[in-house]
Amino acid sequence: MVSIVMPARNEEGNIPRCYEEITRVMEAAGCDYEVVVTDNASSDRTGELCEKICATDPRWRYIRFSRNFTADNSMSAGLHYSRGDAVIILFSDLQEPPELIPRFLEKWREGYEIVYGVHTRRHGESPIRSLWASFFYKFINLLSEIQLPEHVADFRLMDRKVVNTINRMGERNRYLRGMIVWTGFRQTGIPYERQARGSGKGTTSYLYLFSYAVRSICSFSIRPLRFFFLFGMGVALLTVLLAAYYLYLYFAHGTEAPGIPTVILLLLGNIALTSLGIGVLGEYIGSIYTESKKRPLWVVEKAVNIEIPEERRYGN
Repeated sequence: MVSIVMPARNEEGNIPRCYEEITRVMEAAGCDYEVVVTDNASSDRTGELCEKICATDPRWRYIRFSRNFTADNSMSAGLHYSRGDAVIILFSDLQEPPELIPRFLEKWREGYEIVYGVHTRRHGESPIRSLWASFFYKFINLLSEIQLPEHVADFRLMDRKVVNTINRMGERNRYLRGMIVWTGFRQTGIPYERQARGSGKGTTSYLYLFSYAVRSICSFSIRPLRFFFLFGMGVALLTVLLAAYYLYLYFAHGTEAPGIPTVILLLLGNIALTSLGIGVLGEYIGSIYTESKKRPLWVVEKAVNIEIPEERRYGN
C-alpha cells in the first residue's frame, strides 16, 4: 500500500480537484493506496468537503486538529497515522504535480528509501521569496552538521523504515526536511517546476519564514554557539595583543594610547556582539524550554474513516 499524507488548511477551493487528480494518477498506476488528510483547524469548508469524499471513498481518511499546529507537525501526524509501505507527502494546494508520483514510486522500487522533489523554478512566487529560499539553504548548510539538498520540497516519498525512524524522534522543535535527511537512508531527487497555487492564497508570512529558519538552525546545529565562543577567544587574544602594544608605546616611546575613539569603538562592538550572542543563546534556551514541557505535537479533534484510540490522539 502507498499512503499519501496531505496537510491542509483552508483549501476548500483545491480539495475537489485534489481528489480528482490523485484518483486519476493512482488508479492509472494500479496502486493500492490511502489518502490521509491532516487538517490544521480550517475555518472554511475544507473539513466538510473531505468528509463528503470519505463517505463515498473509503480510501480517504480525514483527521482534524483542535487548532493550527503548524505544517511540520501536521506532516508528522500524517506519518504517524499512515499505514503504507511507502508514504508520500503532497500538499493540497496543488503546487506539486501528482503526476510525479509514478516516478517517485519507480525510484522507490529501484531501491531508494527517500525520493524528494527539487524545485527548478517557482511559478507564482515573488523574486524576494525565491531569493530568501536560496539564501536559507546556503545559510543552514553553512551552519548545520548535515547537508540539505538545495531547493528540496516537502513533496517526497519515504519508505516505511524511514517513516518509522521519524516517528521515533521525540523532539518538539521539528524541522522535518532536516530530520529526514538526518536518517541517512539512500535518497535521490527528481527536478520539477513548482506551479502557482490552484486556488486561494498562501498564508505564510515573511515573519513566519524567519522564525522557521531560526528554529531549523537551532534544531540542527550548535555552530552558532561555537562561533561566538571562538569569536570571543579571538577578541580576547586581540585585546591582549593591543594592550601589549599600548604598553610598549608607553614604556619605549612615552606615547599614550589614543583614547576616546578607540574606547568608544571597542565598547560599541562589544555591546553589539554581546547582544547578538545573548539572542542566539536565548533561542537555544527557548528550544530547551519547549522540549522540557513535552506538550503534544498535535491534538486530534475529529477523525473520519480512521479509528484512533484516545491514547493516540495526542502527538507525544
